[in-house]
Amino acid sequence: MNTNKFIISLFLVCTMIAAFLPLTTSHAASLEQIVQSVSNDTSSNHAANQSKSLLDRLFDLIFNKILGPVFNIMDKKDNGNSAVVVKPVPSSPNYATSDSSVLRGKVIVLDPGHGGSNPGAVANNSKEAENNLSVSLKLRSLLTQAGAKVIMTRDRDRTVAAEGSSLGQELQARVSIAEKNHANIFVSIHSNSNPNPKIAGVMTFFPSGKANLLAQEVQTQILRQTKATDKGIAPATFYVLRNTSMPSILVEMGFVTNYQEAALLRSNAYRDKIAIGIYDGIVQYFNKS
Repeated sequence: MNTNKFIISLFLVCTMIAAFLPLTTSHAASLEQIVQSVSNDTSSNHAANQSKSLLDRLFDLIFNKILGPVFNIMDKKDNGNSAVVVKPVPSSPNYATSDSSVLRGKVIVLDPGHGGSNPGAVANNSKEAENNLSVSLKLRSLLTQAGAKVIMTRDRDRTVAAEGSSLGQELQARVSIAEKNHANIFVSIHSNSNPNPKIAGVMTFFPSGKANLLAQEVQTQILRQTKATDKGIAPATFYVLRNTSMPSILVEMGFVTNYQEAALLRSNAYRDKIAIGIYDGIVQYFNKS
């Protein structure tokens, strides 16, 4: 016996009495309406009711005509005023379909840009150094689970070189970590800024003449996850790109100077999407290289 019939059975005696007594609730059908409804149903659906048991008809009468209106348990369409809204369960992250086993044993250096006394770009309550570190830590977890050896240039809010060092020394400290550990790839993660607050989107840079495949795969997969504006990939001469010997890229995840994008970059869910996108791009790169 299903749940509805079980409930009906418990109230059977009471509801049979209620069928012959005036119903006080303003939402319940009157006895005359119930009888008329049953009569109409019987005359118009006589052939179908021949195969329907008396007990089933009784349940239908009690549930739809009496208990439904009284206890508000009828199966009705949502009119937009329902107190309980059932939301669909979010789908699982759409990871790359390529074989992630290619990451096993790969040495990957992640470089969260800025940190410590150098917060990077700050606007719209979004701090670049914080965004960079959060996404990098999420990415490290994904890569480690796939068997890669991940080395972070920093794993907390600090500079990489000794505090008070010059910018050149700070950048060289990051490069040295990648070189010393013979990294297979180097990924530097940043947030962007622009005087024009309307500008938004993701862009990925690579050293001229190399790593364009890595940049393209990462850019493609970030866009696939985030649906952000595509600002494209481009060669660049940033210190960490031109001074690393392995394939290297610098990812600009979005513009903190754009109000909407700054809010997204502060969002844990959006940071997840970016991390997944970079991860997928790295997987695709190693599968194609």
